[in-house]
Amino acid sequence: MRVSRRNKILLSVLACLVVLPAAVVFGLNRYVNDTGVPLTDSLFPEDAPRKLLAVFAHPDDEITVAGSLRRMSEEADAEVTIAYLTRGEAADVPKTSLSDLAERRTVEAAEAGRVLGADNVELFDFPDGGLPGADAAKARQTISDLIDKYRPSVVVSFDDRVGFYGHPDHEQVGVWVKGVLGDRRHEPAFPVKHFYQATLPESMISVAKELSPTFRDMYPADPAQGLPKPTVAMTIDSVGGEKRAALDAHVSQVTVLQAVQPGYDKLPSWIYFRILSREYFTKVF
Repeated sequence: MRVSRRNKILLSVLACLVVLPAAVVFGLNRYVNDTGVPLTDSLFPEDAPRKLLAVFAHPDDEITVAGSLRRMSEEADAEVTIAYLTRGEAADVPKTSLSDLAERRTVEAAEAGRVLGADNVELFDFPDGGLPGADAAKARQTISDLIDKYRPSVVVSFDDRVGFYGHPDHEQVGVWVKGVLGDRRHEPAFPVKHFYQATLPESMISVAKELSPTFRDMYPADPAQGLPKPTVAMTIDSVGGEKRAALDAHVSQVTVLQAVQPGYDKLPSWIYFRILSREYFTKVF
């Protein structure tokens, strides 16, 4: 079939419209990601049950590693548990009462867990915004009990230095989790083989401090006080839709999430998570 000159021009324009966004996305991907960090397809050890426990402070904290949680939930015989020490009742969002918001966020956490393929979602009633002053012995026992209940081979949580971007509750959870695992890891038959902390490479931290008011206001100026360097990363572009669905599950936190993940609600997930296509971890042991 003969193609007219006009149609050739039209086809060329359409090709440019396809190629140009792809080139831009690829360029942005290379700009924000650290391709020097080794990739892995799984955080599960090869010689242990595929059971993962993720411990966070508030419902919506799981978005830091939501793509990885979803990918790991899809592995054969995997069991993923997400636990939150608070119900997020003190969040600075419109609410009629603390108990009302706690109830709403409990439902949101359950929905986020569902779309991420979590088998278990647990919430506890430690004080939102007050974890550094909470009963440390009780919190540590709660974390220890979760390990005994679910017998995970992998635990994921926040770092114990800055709590991802400077949130005191996040940091405190990281301290407690690391402390419990450090105290118990040499027990006979202790199930946890690997402990990972969610983190970011310097490239992403720089972008976050430019675009995210949360990072700009809360992240420490001294790099030595910031996030630990990543040792491994997982690609998440294949589960971008599920990560976006987890973000959207936290209806009460839209404004908060817009500040932490700028633009996630403005771009299609297949574009957004082809740019921010990796989640990063520090392997503690």
